[in-house]
Amino acid sequence: MNDSVKDAQERLKLFKKYGYDIPKARKFILAKAGINKGDILEVGTGRGHMTAVLANEGFKVTSIDLDRKAQEFAKTELRAKKLDKLITLKIMNAERLRYKDNSFDYVVSVNFMHHAKNPKKCLKEMVRVAKDELVVVDINKKGERIMEKVHKLDGHAHPLSKMSLSEIEASLKKGGMKVRVYRDTCQTVLIATKGASK
Repeated sequence: MNDSVKDAQERLKLFKKYGYDIPKARKFILAKAGINKGDILEVGTGRGHMTAVLANEGFKVTSIDLDRKAQEFAKTELRAKKLDKLITLKIMNAERLRYKDNSFDYVVSVNFMHHAKNPKKCLKEMVRVAKDELVVVDINKKGERIMEKVHKLDGHAHPLSKMSLSEIEASLKKGGMKVRVYRDTCQTVLIATKGASK
């Protein structure tokens, strides 16, 4: 086991110690979303936690992020778990997704929106490329506090969202989507279905 994989495991243990069980939270998302087949776009690879959960279930995933360092980390993690063959990692700006309308059956975004410089643009793009369902997940107040604690140990602050989850929900509904909301210990899960109100 290489050092980055060991570091990642230690970091997950630290989050769990503070009350945020990240692997369990990702499985909660998958259970609520009910993803069962099709093409998946993940917006915001990050450290690859959700990417790994999807690949572990046998889904083929295209995952995008602007942060090369984070994607390199995710690539190392996925390779160590022998899941890298199911994942296509791309460096891409979520404000301008290079895909046609309705390109993916599912678009999934976990803990990305609070990092987005222009979350409204990102959301609009995610809706555009999603054929059936959009899953937007972000940390709640408890999750924010835990993230802040862990990031403080790393010597930096964790960003706060420029667009609340209730604003995201309202925007999706305004766009004609049916939205289901699920609250977990440290996160809120929004599952928006296209064409539901027609």
